[in-house]
Amino acid sequence: MSHFNSSLSRVQECSSSEIVKAEIKLQVTFTLTNGGYHASEWANEPIIIRRRDVEHVHDYARQNCSPRDYLFIRLPMKIGLRTGELCTLRIENIDFGDRTFFVLDSKKKELYPLPLDMLTLQLIQDLIQNRLEGYVFSHVSWKRKKKDRALTTGDVWHVVKKIAEDAGVPGFNPRVLRHYFAANWILVEKKSLVGLQRILRHKTLVTTSVYVSKLVFFEDLQKEYNGIQDEPIAEPETTLQKRSHYFSEGNVANPRSALVAGDSICNGCVNLEFCKFAPLPSCVLNCHFQKLKEVKM
Repeated sequence: MSHFNSSLSRVQECSSSEIVKAEIKLQVTFTLTNGGYHASEWANEPIIIRRRDVEHVHDYARQNCSPRDYLFIRLPMKIGLRTGELCTLRIENIDFGDRTFFVLDSKKKELYPLPLDMLTLQLIQDLIQNRLEGYVFSHVSWKRKKKDRALTTGDVWHVVKKIAEDAGVPGFNPRVLRHYFAANWILVEKKSLVGLQRILRHKTLVTTSVYVSKLVFFEDLQKEYNGIQDEPIAEPETTLQKRSHYFSEGNVANPRSALVAGDSICNGCVNLEFCKFAPLPSCVLNCHFQKLKEVKM
């Protein structure tokens, strides 16, 4: 037949087993290259963040987001919940009268009692309305099959990162909120390490200590750095006065001259005694203090 396509015959020659094998191979390759989160990488990364950035994300979510998305930010900040524990939080495990709730520990897989503040409980009550059971956080979707299912950690991560980006804080994620709670508990509120261990549900205090030290507030680093840099470079005047008698006995006219190294441009300077920047090394070409004196003369 003149209209016969010879390429169709090649497809027909291919056995059904070979076709199934090719499909399975494609599926396995997709699974292996899908990537994912590696806990070891996060464990080795320090967290340095501004305290006001975390608080800004919280305030932005309170003013601009739905109650559900706002609670994604507030709950980890107030009680240090993990992302997976947010997803599995159930209404029947919350006691609004006693201001407590039971969280399903994502690692131990058992319920654990925790306290909660009144404002957060009221926000949860407003969110669930008349529901008496089921997950606190549900899918915002038109698909009915997802309505009664628990959220995934990816769902929460996506929402939190989007809120932070809209608030102008890039590189933000839900884990920062749990570490913020731990660091704020110890460094700002000055509460006990044992109490924090119970809330975070760590096995040992060593784990809790490492957890707290992992996050460092930039404001604290800046304060420590400025405290060092604001100190005078030379010795305090009181120290020089105590050593002045010793230097005079050694026929040293200027007490501060004993601090001047051989390669300093301060050698022979008449202003050396009260110059707080001395001694300057020889690599410095000019002295700013001497320039000011020359202008006045």
